[in-house]
Amino acid sequence: MINNKTVSEKLFKMKVITDEKTRSIKPLGRLDTNSSNDLELALSEFTDNHQDIIIDLSECPYLSSAGIRILLKTKKMLLSVHAELYLTGIVPEVFQVLETAGLNKMFRFEANVETAFAKIQSTRKRMIETFEFEIDGSHLIYQSSGNDITAARLWKTPDIISYHELGFAIGFGSLAETGITVSNQTDLFVTAENCCGFLPVSQNMDADFRITSDPKKAGIFVHEALSFGHRPAGLLKLSKPDNLTISQLSKVIQQLKKEISSDASFVLLVVASLEKDSPSITVAVCNTPALQKITKEAELPHFEQLVLKNNDKIELFGLKFSLDRLDVSTMDLSLQEIIQKHLTFENILAVEPVNQQLSFTNPYVWLFLSNELTDGPKLRLEIETKTGLVFESHKAFLARQLYTDSSKLFIEQLHGGYSAQTFHVTSFDHDGRKMRPTVLKIAHRDLILREAERCKQYALPYIFNNSAVVLGAEYYGETGALRYNFVGIGGEASQLKWLTNYYLQSDLATLEPLFDKIFLQILKPWYGQPVLSTIAPYKDHDPTFTFFPHIYQTVSELFSISSDEQFIDVPEMGRMMINPYWFLKHEYARRRQSTISYHTGICHGDLNMQNILLDENMNVYLIDFSETRPRSIVSDFARLEAIFMIDNSPVENETDMIEYLNFMTKFYDVKNLVALPEISYHGAHQDKIRKNAGLILKMRQYAYSSSLQNPDILPYYLALLEWTLPIVCYTLPYYQKRLSMIAASLLCEQLLIEPA
Repeated sequence: MINNKTVSEKLFKMKVITDEKTRSIKPLGRLDTNSSNDLELALSEFTDNHQDIIIDLSECPYLSSAGIRILLKTKKMLLSVHAELYLTGIVPEVFQVLETAGLNKMFRFEANVETAFAKIQSTRKRMIETFEFEIDGSHLIYQSSGNDITAARLWKTPDIISYHELGFAIGFGSLAETGITVSNQTDLFVTAENCCGFLPVSQNMDADFRITSDPKKAGIFVHEALSFGHRPAGLLKLSKPDNLTISQLSKVIQQLKKEISSDASFVLLVVASLEKDSPSITVAVCNTPALQKITKEAELPHFEQLVLKNNDKIELFGLKFSLDRLDVSTMDLSLQEIIQKHLTFENILAVEPVNQQLSFTNPYVWLFLSNELTDGPKLRLEIETKTGLVFESHKAFLARQLYTDSSKLFIEQLHGGYSAQTFHVTSFDHDGRKMRPTVLKIAHRDLILREAERCKQYALPYIFNNSAVVLGAEYYGETGALRYNFVGIGGEASQLKWLTNYYLQSDLATLEPLFDKIFLQILKPWYGQPVLSTIAPYKDHDPTFTFFPHIYQTVSELFSISSDEQFIDVPEMGRMMINPYWFLKHEYARRRQSTISYHTGICHGDLNMQNILLDENMNVYLIDFSETRPRSIVSDFARLEAIFMIDNSPVENETDMIEYLNFMTKFYDVKNLVALPEISYHGAHQDKIRKNAGLILKMRQYAYSSSLQNPDILPYYLALLEWTLPIVCYTLPYYQKRLSMIAASLLCEQLLIEPA
């Protein structure tokens, strides 16, 4: 039956439409202090029979704080009885009020009343059924939740699985808190939404538990598991206070399955025991014949050892959480809310295995029923890698957090940097459509944090052609991952190539205008706006403060050189030279607080030819901004000089080394940035020396211009040392590492000429 009536004839009119299953209220006019009482009065007629409510706001142009209060009050009331409040036809002005208050995510919005009715009818088409029956003198009530019985998920391939994917589950695995180092230990564990309890196999270790604030981002390294999702099939409870043993509970479940005509083969229970002095919540699986059968057929050795061991005695296995308190008044809440309120760090006293003599006091039993098992990994985001690429579990876990909009990923490694790995990702949406390509970067948490923050702070506001738009960042243990857009201006058809490709394939005449474009046009907002500042160059350019704290140990192992020896014998030079690693350890420390007045600017901080890309139209794109910040304006140019002079030096044998050192010694015998060094080389690699030397002179021209014609070469040499000293730590041939040490020594000798 439908009733229409006007509630008030004042500033606010309300039309009430009711039927047997759902109700709607349509306010006509402003919903303010004067009219909110009328709305509340109309709602009071609906709030006593636990049904959904629709408020049609299509003709409500204004929503006051009083109106918001009524909406929140109604929403809270409906939640307590597992019903829903729908807002339909909301106008932009009213939606903005809710959005500004951060309340827009609290409500269910639909386009109109008809759509909301359809959603309600769809949600409630399965009637909630209640059964009453008696077992061994105990009278029980079972209330179905209306959820269909669905397949449980079987996990048997070792991998990191999130708490959210597991939901309510039982299995064998270990905590994967670091995200990288995965233990081979296979503890028994149960998960209950955001809580995980685990029982170590080793008798020398105590049972423990973990709580996570975000179940989607916390994981367990799982060897074997059965997961039953988030929504129980129903709730079982006693009609009057009593106790149930495990044997009695098993009988109850068997009888219940007959009553509801369920062929559920796999059953997980969540039992809240209301014993006054020692309440508990237990998560356990019934040891059914179907479970015993699947443990053999699916080759689940850990499950098999447990469920088939004395299976005539083990009817239920899992873990019990002993609690400090269990509030009886909360038992009418949803299971998820009960878990969140009671499985907390403050409330859990102990985690124990289920004892077969366990008795439950006035229990509330939520049942998860499944009639079949499905392969868990098949329901996850599929990740495919290029042949030979090892993409470890923690990387896949992070990728799944970042690509929730995808159903499949194809991952190909771009290049392995010293401190990070980058991957080209082709993704497909849930309908199989190919999405635009992106880049996935994986590194230490701190580096990814800096990358995301500094890209936003220093790259996007300044660099027009930069395409590295951060699409998301996720963290797991010490590892972080960053997803960013990486599409050229020409769209997905663009072919992006590293600057390295152009460097290797082109001559100096081709490269010079290309570098001019990069540094004098695209990056002009960085280098073309210097700011005079006070800097501490020795402190700012100390490589042991960034990526290379282990540099002294590396040099000792590589060259048998101690960083406490001031001089070293260099046979290639035919003389004793300053030990650059002694200089780094001792002279840097002595001069660390020395400051100078010098021009600074936004610098990439780790600019190399693998961080600069170009498309087919020679548009320029930068990536990797973890070290980007204001610093000495010449820093990036000196960084590239180290790459041209050392990383790409044509030194493959002793003869090459001698010829190159003769060239390098004369090249570094200059006293200012504008002085032209002598380029004297008589070896077999004339063309490459000519190209490298020409590009280095370009870098020095940029440095001189960016510093507003300051010829002082010492800040430049210190920035150059920052990247020459640690080359010994790179994955490069021995001769390049040896060359870097000698080049660093030549630079230190230049610095020692100047007063400290």
